[in-house]
Amino acid sequence: MALALRLGDRGRCAWGRCAAPDCRRYFIDTGRRTPQRYCTPRCATRVRVASHRAGRTAA
Repeated sequence: MALALRLGDRGRCAWGRCAAPDCRRYFIDTGRRTPQRYCTPRCATRVRVASHRAGRTAA
């Protein structure tokens, strides 16, 4: 029902799969300025911290 209301409201539905390597969730993009890549801010933070730590150990 929620998906039908969303499609009726916006006319289209932008969705995708979370870019975190260990996450299998899908999301519906809420239409912010930048395209959404992660299902939650928690996934985005986890990937960002892992990338930062990998860069520190390489240097």
